[in-house]
Amino acid sequence: DMVDKVQLYDKKSDQASFTGIDDGVKNKTINIKLKEDKKNGSFGKVDAGIGTKKFYQGQLLYNTFKARQKIAAFAIAANTGKTGLGWDDQNKFGESNVTMSEDGGYMMYGGPRWDDMTFFGEGIPLARTGGLHYDNKWDNDKHSINGNFKLGSLAVDGTKNILSQNNLTEGIIFNNSDQTFHNFVSRQKFDGVYQLKIDTTSNLKFTFDGTFKRNQSFNNTISESNRNVSPDGNRRLDTLLNRSNTNILSNADQRVFNASLFYTKKLKKKGRTLSVSLGTSFNERNEKDSLKSTIEFYKKGLLDRTQLNDQLRTNGTNYTSVNSNITYTEPLTSKLSAVINYGLNVNNAAIDRRTFNQSVPGVYNAQVDSLSSDYKLDQLSNQAGLIFNYKGDKSIFNFGTKAASVNFKQQDLFTGTMFKREFINWFPQANFTYKFSQRKSLRLNYYGRTSQPSIEQIQPVRTGNDYLNYALGNPDLTPSFNNGISANFNSYKVLSEMYFSIYASYNYTINPIVNNLITDIDSGKTIYQSVNLQGKNPANYNIQAYLQKKIQKLDINVDLSASVNGSTNYNLVSDKLNITTSNTYQASLNLSKYKQKKYSIYMSFTPNYSTGKSSLQTGINNNGAGYSTYGAVTLYLPLKFQLQTDYNYTYQAKTQTFDKSFDLFTWNASVTKAFLKEENLKLSLSGSDLLNKRTGFSRNGFTQSTASVIRRYFMFSVVYEFNKMGGAKKQ
Repeated sequence: DMVDKVQLYDKKSDQASFTGIDDGVKNKTINIKLKEDKKNGSFGKVDAGIGTKKFYQGQLLYNTFKARQKIAAFAIAANTGKTGLGWDDQNKFGESNVTMSEDGGYMMYGGPRWDDMTFFGEGIPLARTGGLHYDNKWDNDKHSINGNFKLGSLAVDGTKNILSQNNLTEGIIFNNSDQTFHNFVSRQKFDGVYQLKIDTTSNLKFTFDGTFKRNQSFNNTISESNRNVSPDGNRRLDTLLNRSNTNILSNADQRVFNASLFYTKKLKKKGRTLSVSLGTSFNERNEKDSLKSTIEFYKKGLLDRTQLNDQLRTNGTNYTSVNSNITYTEPLTSKLSAVINYGLNVNNAAIDRRTFNQSVPGVYNAQVDSLSSDYKLDQLSNQAGLIFNYKGDKSIFNFGTKAASVNFKQQDLFTGTMFKREFINWFPQANFTYKFSQRKSLRLNYYGRTSQPSIEQIQPVRTGNDYLNYALGNPDLTPSFNNGISANFNSYKVLSEMYFSIYASYNYTINPIVNNLITDIDSGKTIYQSVNLQGKNPANYNIQAYLQKKIQKLDINVDLSASVNGSTNYNLVSDKLNITTSNTYQASLNLSKYKQKKYSIYMSFTPNYSTGKSSLQTGINNNGAGYSTYGAVTLYLPLKFQLQTDYNYTYQAKTQTFDKSFDLFTWNASVTKAFLKEENLKLSLSGSDLLNKRTGFSRNGFTQSTASVIRRYFMFSVVYEFNKMGGAKKQ
């Protein structure tokens, strides 16, 4: 009852809205306009749950409004994997891109999540987070401010097993490692936006954010490497190469700050604009860790020698940058415009890494020069660009390029050496959009970009994390160039409620930078170095088709999709070319049916088939089939009861690399009872992974992993939502 009207439309990009030059970019936007008497008050939610095996979950969300001023707060504590607000609660708090429109409505459109403390499902988590949000407009909307503050922590404990296959010219090395880990991160973050409407033609926008973060981690890894396979592709792990036991304890503190100023001005001639941006960034991280490892090397299955490592390491990094850009748009004709820009960027960095052995027991002050360094990096970049934009009755075409002249200087303060580079980065682009009608369009895109070798590839610094694998620098590396082409067709028919789209992309790299791996087949040690590969172009492709149709007679929504994607990659193994190819074929059928306050049903079935092979071992591939199916049902029962259940089944067949198939069936269910007139008090009992089958399994190419995860538990929850907007009192 708070909503006056809901508007759905295509929102232009910020650049197009300002310049008046349509770039073809549109975002679906919802404008929710509130009734005038409903813009004051408060609403929120309290959600608390306690479960078996000491699982719990709690959330508090509060919002208060006064005209165009909003204040919101939230708090979360959980060990169930919940680390932030859900989609619905994000909108209420302000984590989504929610802004107020000129007439006092609220604008919502998709964007990056503000919460960057993410749990990926491996291990057992413990999260505690909270935040504050404030936004306001005043002086006839001349001034506006939007700010957030958030603090929280996330601890994850778990175990993980990783199996991987390394294809060599002389045979295969199979690696098996078991990890036990504890990771803890605590973070405080603030960000804000202040906007000033100077007059009807000019605006000023100031944005800033800062983060204070502390990381603590412990990792124990026990690994083993074996050599050779039998001719029929079944592994025969009969030659032990090495065993290792490594412990790393790490503590790190980090400070990050970013700020930018953006000024825009519309000039007298329509379409003629000027914008100026200035930004600065600061990132400082100080880390200290200890490494203890034991490596046993074997020959013909017998222990040959043992290497012991016991070291203390410090790592201090400091990055600062200042960036500026001036953009000018000029309408050349009624349909053709030009966008000209120039930018000056300055980047500086200092990297000080030291490794110490013990001089006497317990005293780490004997510096290891081969694992220590002190670098200073300075980079000056001048960037200029020219983009043309043509807008016809049904078509939009923009094309042009940007180029950057970069001067790079790297100074090794540890040895006194200097390394300088000068290069040009190119960024060509072309985009074409054709609208057959309001609901049918075709979009073609091309981009190109120069990719410079990283500092680690040119002059890497050995850290000693892995004494079985380490890198060599290559100062002779030259830039690679990436090309990307894509096409997208969309069509929607309103009367028949049918939507169809097809998307295709192809990307390839010229003069790629690849790894040259030199592995000692007798010990399993690997040295890798980045090199340019002439005459070969790593590539990947992706084709997707999607059809959505509503069957009116049955009132069922049907979604059909099919996709094909693959890649061809190159690397060198002892200077011999290795070509790795992979392809995945997938189809999907989704069925859904919904009747308000009665039921909701959703089912999907997705078969797939993957191929993978290496040119160095042509007799062995990683081909395998699989499929997954998912279903969810919600029933609204008498007496305000609600029953919900869902399942997920996944199957992956065995391959020549991994000789065991994998299948997993998980089942969740809950029953909820609503109380009070507005049904805003709910009690629920839920069960997660009822069959106790969940496992953190994943398989990607020639690597397979299994991790500890949250398994079966039951939880009783109480949810209370309150609403006192515009004088309404709903209890």
